[in-house]
Amino acid sequence: MSYLKLIPLIIIFLVIFSGCLVKEPAKVDITVDKSVVKEGDVFHLIVRINNTGKVAITGVNLYLSNPGFKILQAPKFNTPLKVGESREFIWIIKAPENPSRYILKASVEVIDELQRTWGGFYKEFIMNIVEKESEIPLLGILNTAIVSPTEVEGGKEFQLEILFENLGNAPVTIKEITFDLLEGMEIVKSSDIPENIPPGEQLKVIYMLKTPYMPKTGYITISITYNEGNQEKREFKNRFLKIVWTPWKYDKETLKRAYGEEYYWIELQYLVDGYWKEKFNSSSVVEMEILRNIALPTVEGAKSEIEAAQKVYNLITAKYSLGNQTTSLNPSVILSKKEISHEEATVLFTGILRALNIPARVVSLYNGSDCTENPISEFYSGGKWHVIDFKRGFFGSREEYLATPYFPKIYQMLTQGPYNLVAHAPEEMKGHEHIDLTPEYLANIENDLREIVNNKLSPLLRPRLPMVLVDMNKNERIFTLFLFASAPEKELNLIFQKTTPKNLAKNIDALYKFYKDKPWPEDFKEYWDILKEVYK
Repeated sequence: MSYLKLIPLIIIFLVIFSGCLVKEPAKVDITVDKSVVKEGDVFHLIVRINNTGKVAITGVNLYLSNPGFKILQAPKFNTPLKVGESREFIWIIKAPENPSRYILKASVEVIDELQRTWGGFYKEFIMNIVEKESEIPLLGILNTAIVSPTEVEGGKEFQLEILFENLGNAPVTIKEITFDLLEGMEIVKSSDIPENIPPGEQLKVIYMLKTPYMPKTGYITISITYNEGNQEKREFKNRFLKIVWTPWKYDKETLKRAYGEEYYWIELQYLVDGYWKEKFNSSSVVEMEILRNIALPTVEGAKSEIEAAQKVYNLITAKYSLGNQTTSLNPSVILSKKEISHEEATVLFTGILRALNIPARVVSLYNGSDCTENPISEFYSGGKWHVIDFKRGFFGSREEYLATPYFPKIYQMLTQGPYNLVAHAPEEMKGHEHIDLTPEYLANIENDLREIVNNKLSPLLRPRLPMVLVDMNKNERIFTLFLFASAPEKELNLIFQKTTPKNLAKNIDALYKFYKDKPWPEDFKEYWDILKEVYK
């Protein structure tokens, strides 16, 4: 009978190594900086994560139970949180417009480097939203104000002042001032921080901040920790900032500093390679001055590459009738036509953006011999590439493009066929001259799709998404995320409400197994419509 004694040990061994007993990845503390807020004003929700698990933490999501509370700005998770480390994340929340007493439940999800999602971290707050005219007592005797411009050119330095006033009868001790800056910003220098502020006195701390060479809009958050007597207090202040970046106004050296290696996509003389030249019997040379003179009046008033690109896109779609007959690859020749093809629109758009000192390139599918299929244009702004697809009327970020109903077909061609996505980089105009972008497009596709789908789901339904995906392999997860991304937002939320995650996963599994090896349709919404019928 001694073998029976081994059974509990065997069970424990199997349970542990099958992953049924897994140590929680973190300790999570959730707080707010104030519980009384004027209608429509902002407050801060602070999440401190201490990684007590066995692997790094790579992401964090916040869900609010009441849709009246809006997240204005979420923190960036720039680097993994290693085991044993802790970090603070700050969300800027806008209060409801209607004065009342609210119960706000904040739920936090932690994502680890194994792509596991951990929930169960939550806290309830009683939030008193009062009228604009109401007087809210100061947090303490220290009154703080921030003075700085609200709009600054990219690559410039500007001054931010913090004004302190001690309204009490005892000294106030400043312990720490920290900044949560917009991406790419840096503190160049600052004046000394006063250790003590005597009663009744006013003091000023001056910071010099530098903006990046990119457009950004958001809030600078400043955290001030101080002591009133033996009591430590903390106050948050926000300052809105819009960074304007208009590269068509800058010289070559500034542009090189601004774009680094992406400056290559401004300097290239040609737009598409020698294969296109032979096929269409036309050169794609960019005549900068001609295109620039036409483009500058078009982009007047634009304050970023995206705004300028939108104006150029609008010009092309309004001025030309788009068809399928390609007769020229020269942007200067295409300009004078009345009807142009989608390929010609792509070439013209790319050429005009380069003339405006915006990195831009033509991207197409390449099957080893032909590289003219599915041409799109990409341009660079804010540290990322954006996509224009004239054939499908798309203008947006690359991440948004991955979530369109027509990208799954391209994805299948890239992963199951002989195709690559290539950027045309013609230097000698001899045959095919490409840079393979396939790894860039596919590297983070699952996370990119998850984020898009999460944003389509209501906050209360978002926790169900990982429950749907939990038992799927990677290929099925991506198929499922394509399915959800192609769904109209209202229909997606309705089906998530009507059924359980387990049932939804079961029906998707049947759909996936039937269609995974068949050629996917041009519009992936066809598959969503099939799934939708199950729940009518």
